[in-house]
Amino acid sequence: MSFALTSEQLAEWRREFYDEPCNVLAQNVCTTHDPYKMCLKHASTELPAPAPNKHAVPGEGKATSGGPAWISTGLDLLRLEFAKSFKSLPADFEFSAGYLLYWHKLERCNYLLHEAAQLLMRCEPVDGRKFRYLMHHVAPDGGNWQMFVNLVKKYGVMPKQCYQTTGRVHHLNVMLSSKLREFVSVLHNRFIFDGDGSALPGLIAEMMPQLYKVLNIVLGEPPQEFKWTYYDSKRSYQCLEHLSGPSFYEELLKGEPKLDEMLCLGHDPRLSAGYAHNYEVELSSNMVGGRLQRYNNQPMDVLLPIVVASLAGGRAVWLVHDLKTQTESEKLSEFPLLFGLEVGKGLTKAERMLYKETKRNRVLLLTQVSLDAEQEPLEFRTMAPSSSALGGSLSTVLANLQGEDIKSRLLKPKTALRIKTEALREYAFEIVVHSSFVPPDVLGAATRKETKELPPWDIMGSFLD
Repeated sequence: MSFALTSEQLAEWRREFYDEPCNVLAQNVCTTHDPYKMCLKHASTELPAPAPNKHAVPGEGKATSGGPAWISTGLDLLRLEFAKSFKSLPADFEFSAGYLLYWHKLERCNYLLHEAAQLLMRCEPVDGRKFRYLMHHVAPDGGNWQMFVNLVKKYGVMPKQCYQTTGRVHHLNVMLSSKLREFVSVLHNRFIFDGDGSALPGLIAEMMPQLYKVLNIVLGEPPQEFKWTYYDSKRSYQCLEHLSGPSFYEELLKGEPKLDEMLCLGHDPRLSAGYAHNYEVELSSNMVGGRLQRYNNQPMDVLLPIVVASLAGGRAVWLVHDLKTQTESEKLSEFPLLFGLEVGKGLTKAERMLYKETKRNRVLLLTQVSLDAEQEPLEFRTMAPSSSALGGSLSTVLANLQGEDIKSRLLKPKTALRIKTEALREYAFEIVVHSSFVPPDVLGAATRKETKELPPWDIMGSFLD
């Protein structure tokens, strides 16, 4: 049996293609215009439906800016709880995302060098998959919930006005990545020369001050002690002195929300994953001795009521979502009309995960849910991110973007998003909620010590933007 294409097949396909006038029209359109733009759904002219019952988190305010979305979203979650207890908090208050970014970079450098040393001492091949993964993610801006917890528990938080970075993170990453790879090669050569890893900790101790120096020069060192001046809600001037990041978190926030009481619940419907099991992702931390990414896998029918209960209780929900695939699927609704084929509809969520059609790529903060007459969730609303450079609504932005710009900027909406319940089922990967909203059986499963380890390249371990 021959599987090579033949001239007879091509001639038949060509005849069938040009026998359809709509194919010729589509070809004329797409060879002179961007196919993505031609498939975009036009804005609906229908009037909005009457507002259903809603549960919303109070005091949403302004979203945090100036850092990766996973850090900013985590700080938004803290700020909403801070506003409940600190009644005089200014309406425009923000935590410093740059403060946690600085410590993330420094800790991640130390973590990478120690993990590389551990791989060497376990005789992992340098051209093996684990080493290649580590060298591909040398100085990532991305992170996860556990990385955020690691940073806050060790370094606390501070107001944005007390520390702001230069924002030159891209060039910093280039410098750190180059130097870290050089240092790993030094560790490798020393391990081969000595035949053991006894000298590696000492070498890392000599390397870290050099990386600290680069970080300080580019970002500037956060203050060890600072004062916070502000005008409270009554426009009275206030000044709090002799503060540090840890003391601000422990004394002013009073450790709320208590991060140890927050639970990370995932949704992985693949046959290889079992519900009610705990999973931990290898090489997924940013701190030596810190937490690895860990979640308890649950069906979406379990997660949705937990999300609704949390929002009804006034607590926002951290959501890990595939915003890119969802938005492309919804916005490119004219694809079947133009090409005669469906796009993004042929695979289940589990199949999209298996065949790399989907990815954890965005963290959002859910702050509102709309319910139908039976109190079932219709759609969820997110806090509008402020770190994006885009302007206008998402549909307006998409209508004015071209080709690759659409795909590269889908993850950066500036306005609040509304996510239908069915979209949440299809594209959500993970939530973080307070344990008080979790049913006892799920809480019991999530707090068991037993875990199954996932390799770092598993789709459930993808770093968040």
